[in-house]
Amino acid sequence: MINRWNPPRLLVRMSCLVSAILLLWPLSLWLEGSTVAVQASPFVAICTLLAGWTFSAGIFLGLIFSATVIVRKRWFCRYLCPVGLLLDGASCIGLRKISWWRHCPPIGRYIALLTAAGSIIGYPLLLWMDPLAFFSSAFSVRTAPDISSGVLSAAGLVILLLISITSGDLWCARICPLGATQDILANLKSILVNFNGSPKTKHRGIAGIENAFPSTRRAFLAIAAGVGLGFWAKKNNRAEADNAPLRPPGAMGEAVFTGLCMRCSNCIRACPSRIIHPDTGRAGITGLLAPVVRYETEYCLEECNACTKVCPSGALQDLSLEQKHHHVIGEALLDSSLCFLVQGVNDCDICVRSCPFDAVQVYWDEDLYIAYPVIDPLKCNGCGACEVYCPTGDVKAIRVWKSVPA
Repeated sequence: MINRWNPPRLLVRMSCLVSAILLLWPLSLWLEGSTVAVQASPFVAICTLLAGWTFSAGIFLGLIFSATVIVRKRWFCRYLCPVGLLLDGASCIGLRKISWWRHCPPIGRYIALLTAAGSIIGYPLLLWMDPLAFFSSAFSVRTAPDISSGVLSAAGLVILLLISITSGDLWCARICPLGATQDILANLKSILVNFNGSPKTKHRGIAGIENAFPSTRRAFLAIAAGVGLGFWAKKNNRAEADNAPLRPPGAMGEAVFTGLCMRCSNCIRACPSRIIHPDTGRAGITGLLAPVVRYETEYCLEECNACTKVCPSGALQDLSLEQKHHHVIGEALLDSSLCFLVQGVNDCDICVRSCPFDAVQVYWDEDLYIAYPVIDPLKCNGCGACEVYCPTGDVKAIRVWKSVPA
């Protein structure tokens, strides 16, 4: 049995925990550090690579760790995982542990297979279940735009800690897809070695398959479910595209965004305007807790592209400032029945003066003898400045809505 509290091992684990905290801390000087901290997970690295949306230094690091666990089973869990150390500590709390789960099947392996299968068609359905995503999200409590966002950000890690306090190793041994990915990789090694050996050892290769996947039928069903649910989710998201919420700059199409997004809250933490919030259900079950943009007191600053730099899965594309200026978040539309200028209340032109892209101009209609704002769709990227500064009260005369594809 492995001694989790062996002093050299504990020192390494503590060092990794501190390193992860420094990378994820909201005031980190290295913005992309929060990306690397999540991409270091073999589960994330493999599924993201299969999805084909991103490759970076963090993914490369995750692949190195993936190769390492083939040789040393669960090496990442035993030495590097910061969540594993926290859960081991929580399990030491002197409460009676419920051990009913010891005869349960390894659910995590099927979660890993389902997600990897979905990744192949671009929709890794349960990628958000990686413990490093929960860990990263918890750091958004300090910078959350409101109380509900803070609670949602911390919920994942809190649930894992409660599981460890009441049920010991349930999460790590049976549910965690990161640990399960390492088990699958380690067992694949023994399968290959035995099948390439003498006929006498080939029966051990078959035993290795049974060890890696206690039920081959269940493994096949998990793979089929990953593909089927991925196709269903993508089709469902396309059907709801007209009512989709605003997404942060660089967001992939709604049909793949909700699958790629890890709910790690990196973008929420990186945004200086605090306009990014976790979705509470507007986009349906597939979009739950994925980031949405709301213009309440601030807009998407023209000189900022921080959120596009910290996404670990490629759900948000890495955009330069120039690219971000041309990426359309949404479409600004005018409700003339509320506009002070159209109604003749005053000569308001705040939307014109607040627009950083000169996309709003006042047009005088000689026939109707009225003036009203006109929005140039070729210049407007939906940054929300006009909506934020519109003086009509809680209900704005000009608002940004999700653009409907032609």
